[in-house]
Amino acid sequence: MKKISWNHVSFSLPADWEVTSEGGSTLNGVIVSAPPEGAKLEIYWRKGGRKKPLKYFDKYIAKLEKRGLKKKSRIKLNVKGHEGYEVVLGDGSKVYVASWYCDETDRLFIVQMDGEKASQGLFADIINNINCHPFSAEKTDWRLMGIGLRLYREYFVYERLFKIGFSMAYFLSRDKRVHVIQFSLPKYVAEDTERYKDTRNRLLKRLLPRMTKLVEMRRDDITINEIRHILIPRIIYGVLVERILECRKPDYVQTTLVKAPKKRLEEAIEIANNVYCSEW
Repeated sequence: MKKISWNHVSFSLPADWEVTSEGGSTLNGVIVSAPPEGAKLEIYWRKGGRKKPLKYFDKYIAKLEKRGLKKKSRIKLNVKGHEGYEVVLGDGSKVYVASWYCDETDRLFIVQMDGEKASQGLFADIINNINCHPFSAEKTDWRLMGIGLRLYREYFVYERLFKIGFSMAYFLSRDKRVHVIQFSLPKYVAEDTERYKDTRNRLLKRLLPRMTKLVEMRRDDITINEIRHILIPRIIYGVLVERILECRKPDYVQTTLVKAPKKRLEEAIEIANNVYCSEW
């Protein structure tokens, strides 16, 4: 199974499935995934819904019925301790829809699977593997297409880009004082020194103020640099912590850059020590 954890939602997919699109934030968002052919899975969440979770679900089902789909059955289900409902619609190929309210995160979830290869068993397996509040103490994982790291819950994804041969995610702490950029390149691309340097330097420019230079403080499994003014070295803008992982299955190189105030160096080091390879 392929593990996904994104915007405080985690689930597992069959190994040959891929995430085809994602969007939004921890409050309102979507992840769409599919096998090579024959099915599609959509996971939606929105802030709120505590008072009338079934009302929103019924409206969603009503829209599907207006498209000509007939409701076959409705049953109760339980998702990570939350009571919800599952509805089956359709005639030939079937549409499976489930919904529940997560009081841990104050979000309403709707999950839909449809397509020729969609089945009750596959849908049940995916629903049983969804975690709508995947927190370990005060931290949560971000794991998607070569991106893999654990951050405090208040961090959020500011920008991301997933393309063939390149994955990048830019995270910010709630106070926007700590910046984290992680990017991944296939190994054959990263081994092209100039292409790797160009990618790294382009992303570094997003983090470093103008007229600054990096002064190395430490280099082992991670590298720590002070960010100093080029002309006035006593002016220090903070620290940059960097860690590079060589990943397998598939082979790719993951680079993490953490910019933070010097007084939050330990937090930056902790972030760098909590990165890991993920399925691409």
